[in-house]
This record gives sequence, structure tokens and C-alpha cells, in this order.
Amino acid sequence: MGAAYPRGSFNAHWFGFFNAVSFQIILGAPIIVYAKSIGASSTVLGIIASFTPLMTVFQLPAAQFLGRYGYKRFVLMGWSMRTVFIFLMSAVPVMVFLDNTSKLAVILASLFGFNLLRGISSAAWMPWITAMIPEETRGRFLSVDQLFMHAGSLVALLASAVVMTGRVDPWEYALVFLLSATGATVSLIFIKKIPDVGATESVVRSSQRVPWRQIISYPPFRELLIFNVIFMAVIGSLGVFTVEYLREFPKFGVSLVLYLSGVSFIGALVSLPFVGRLVDDAGSKPVIAGALGLFSAVILGWFLVAAGILPCSMWVIGGLNFLAGVAGSNFNLANVRIIMATMPEMGRNHFFALFTVITSLGLGAAPVVWGISLDVIGTYEAVTGAFHWCRHSIYFLALFFLNVLAMTFVRRLHEARGTGTPNLVYARLRRAGKLWQR
Repeated sequence: MGAAYPRGSFNAHWFGFFNAVSFQIILGAPIIVYAKSIGASSTVLGIIASFTPLMTVFQLPAAQFLGRYGYKRFVLMGWSMRTVFIFLMSAVPVMVFLDNTSKLAVILASLFGFNLLRGISSAAWMPWITAMIPEETRGRFLSVDQLFMHAGSLVALLASAVVMTGRVDPWEYALVFLLSATGATVSLIFIKKIPDVGATESVVRSSQRVPWRQIISYPPFRELLIFNVIFMAVIGSLGVFTVEYLREFPKFGVSLVLYLSGVSFIGALVSLPFVGRLVDDAGSKPVIAGALGLFSAVILGWFLVAAGILPCSMWVIGGLNFLAGVAGSNFNLANVRIIMATMPEMGRNHFFALFTVITSLGLGAAPVVWGISLDVIGTYEAVTGAFHWCRHSIYFLALFFLNVLAMTFVRRLHEARGTGTPNLVYARLRRAGKLWQR
């Protein structure tokens, strides 16, 4: 890492790697295929996908405690307690005394507890990293961080696919979930090694009471918020229902679905080394616009597959997943960077908390709404010319139009540049009215 990076901050990348090994299993394709195997409907799958974003609503009350406990201690407490629930989930597949309905209930309850603790403790993560990494090097830091995260996700899916080859027995699901618990445990070691900014003056002042209405009415923050809510409605369910769609075909076994899901992380790993310096030099908006354009092509491809225009072959799905990985990693990097640059130093905890909660509500609502919609459409089928209309083709077409709508909002985003931007934002907010109420 460069000289501008604080000593010990590279441990954040290793934390990201092992954390990804954990969450890619317990929140990704493996938990989806397991839930599907014990009778989960589209609505239940949507609920599972919604837990993670919906639980971030607890960042709002949690933000006021960051100044008291400090960023590092707060994250460590939450991540330690949530690991207990992963160990519980690893035992569920081999609980022979439970029927499938009961197993699904235990999985849902455990995921709720896991995501509740994650939602509370994650209030400290973004402010911690923002305070630790200088603005002029954040693009490079985030690109390396994404590389480690996607590498961890790829390792998790490949290991899961190897274990769950052919007919999958309950003990194989348990072994994969145990790998998730092990990754979460190892990640705690690296959290302890990340340097803490401590309860500095900026942290304490950042924890004062804030007038939420004035914050949300600030134009750069408001436009960024609207844009992200629209995009969350697109991306929030895509990973869930593409897996569900493939599992409706006998030729796409559990192992093959996991391998194909892993291709997306290969796309991310290929593209990320070129993007970090680009966003530092050219800004985030061009990268965001390009990523959304590529997402449009990917979603349109899924629609053409579901509509019977393109073959549902391993090569087509692999190509779509590869491009989705490129688009997703580039978008996440540029979006996180523009979010970090938009949040002012004064009140940073509350800006991040409010932004994360509102966008996560959209991200959490999306899979539930789409899951219910897919169940309502059910077995409906119709043919118009060459197009086969069924529940998944209708779903993918709706996502395509939503993504196009998100693309129209990119030009409205405010590209914050320069290290003095946070203080400038704060000054403007104070001129609009008193920001802090003591």
C-alpha cells in the first residue's frame, strides 16, 4: 500500500476476504439453494434476501453510541455475537428430529438474529474506514478491498460447489455452513489488527443530535439517495431469483449453479485492478454510468433467456454472470467512493446511518415485493410471436426498465471533489440553518 495509508490498514482487506467467505455462503447462493431444497417459496426466498438490508435500520439508534464505544470496539462486539448464529445454522441440516418446515423456521430465526446484530454493528464500519483512509487514495483502497472481498466470495462458492457435487446430502450443507462460521471467526482476528481512530473530537461531534430534515433536504445528499433507492429496487432481488430460475431446470444442479455464480466474481477480479485509479482521476460518475449501461445489457440478456429467445445454456448464463460481476464491482466501487465524498466530516455517523437505512429499506423491500409478485404470477404463460411470457421473463423485463430509469439519474449526481468538500458541505448546511442542536 502507498505511504499515505495508515499503518495496519491492510488488515481491513484480510478482514474483507474472510468476511466474504462467510457471508457469501450464509447470505448468498448456498443458503438460497438450501432453503429451496426444504420447500421455501419465492416469497420466503425474498424475505431471506431482505433481512440483511432491512436490519440496517438499527444503524440510526446505534450511531449515537459510536462516540462512547469507538468504531473498532463497536464492530468487534457485533461481529463476534453474530458468528454464534452461523454456528447454529450449520447444525440445522443435520437436525434429523426436525421436519423441513421446522428447519426453515430455525433458519429464518437465525438469519434474523444474525442480520440484526450485523445491522447494528455495521453503523461503525463506513465512518471508520472513511476516517482512516485519506480521500485522495480512497479509490485505490476500495479497489483493493473489493478485490479481496470478491476473491473471498469466489473461494466460498468454489468450495461450496466442490462439496455439493451431485446429489446433496444434509451433512454437505452443514459442512458448507460450517465453512461460513469458520470464515467469520477468522475475520475477527483481523478486525482486532485494524487501527482505530479512537474517540477523537470529530467522532464525538459526529455523534451529536442532528436535524434529519435539513440533512435529507441537502441537494447532493438527496439526489444520491434517490438514485440509490431506484437502483436498489433493481439489484436487491437479482441474485436471488436468477438462482431460483436456474434451479427450475434439471440440468442446472446445485453444484453447477454455484460454479456459474462464481463466474461473476471472476469478472469482478478481472476488472477491479483497472478501476481504482480511474475513479480517483476521472471521478465516480463516468464509472457509474458505464456500469449501469452494462447492467442493462445483462438484465436484457436474462429477459431474452427467460423469454425463449436465447438458449438457457451454461455458456450464455456464464457470460451473463461474468458481465454482471464486472458491472457490479465497478458500480460498487464508484458508488461507495461518491457516497464517502458526499458525507460531511461533521455529522458523518448520522449521514451514513440515514443514507444506509433509507437505501437498505429499498434494498430489503425489493426481494419481498418481487417474490410476492412472482408467486402471484405463478404458472401464467403466454406466447407473443417469438417471446414466451412467464413469471421470470416478466420479472426481468420490469427490472430492465427500472435500471434504465436509474441511468437517467446519474447526470443529477453531484461529484464531490477535493479534500475540503466535507467541510464545505457542513458550512453550507449551517448557512441553511443550525445543523447541531445541543
